Amino acid sequence: DILLFRCRPFRRRFWNFAQTDMRRLRLSEPIPADSGDSGFDFSQVDNPLATPVAVNPIDMPTPTPTPAPNYAYETYKNDSMGISFDIPYTWLLNPATNQETTIQFVEPKSERMEVDGYQTRLTVEKFSAGLSQTASDARTRLESVITELGGMFTTFKTGEIASASIGGANGYYCYYSATYNDGTKDYSMRGRLVVVAHDKDLFQVRLTAPSAWYSYYNHVYRQLRSSFKFL
Repeated sequence: DILLFRCRPFRRRFWNFAQTDMRRLRLSEPIPADSGDSGFDFSQVDNPLATPVAVNPIDMPTPTPTPAPNYAYETYKNDSMGISFDIPYTWLLNPATNQETTIQFVEPKSERMEVDGYQTRLTVEKFSAGLSQTASDARTRLESVITELGGMFTTFKTGEIASASIGGANGYYCYYSATYNDGTKDYSMRGRLVVVAHDKDLFQVRLTAPSAWYSYYNHVYRQLRSSFKFL
C-alpha cells in the first residue's frame, strides 16, 4: 500500500512535466517580427479551450539590452520662428531648410545606431494661418500633413490620433511607420508627428528614426518637448 501510494503521484508529476515540456517547445518557436500593424491576426492565437500552463520566466530568452542615450544637449533658438528647444549639440542643421518657417536637425552619420541605416532627423515647421488657431485647427493640419507624408514614402501608415501639448500649446499627434527606397536600399522607419496651435500659428514637430531604434531616439523628442518654449 505504501509503495502504491508513493508511485501514483510520481506518475502524475511525470505526465504533467511531459505536457509542460511539449508546450514549452511550442512556445520556444520564433516570434514573428512586429510588422508595425496595430492589430493582431487572431487566427494564429492558440485554442482558448486549452488548459493554460504556467511558464517559468527562466525559460524566456534574455533580450539584448538597448544602450541608454547619453546625449549632451544645447539650446537652439530661432527668432524668426519664435521658438527655442534643446537638441543634441552634435546634430547638424540642414542648410536646405529656410530656417524662417522650417528647420531640420539631422544625426551625423558617424553617430548612427544602425550602420548604413536611415539618418534620424527632427523637423519643426511653422504654418501661419492669419487667424487665431485652436486645437481643432491643429488636428485639421495634422491630417493634411499625414496626407502629404503618405506621398513622400514608399509605404506610410499611421496610428490613432490623440491629444498632445508642447510648450503649453495644445494640439494632436500620432505615431507612424514608413518605408523608403533611395534607389540603393530600403529603409524602415518609425516616427511621431505633432501639431499644436499657438496664437495665429500652427507648429509641426516630427521625429523620424530607424524602426528598430525608435525607442532610443524618442529620448530626443522627450527632451525637445520638455524644453520647448515660445519666445
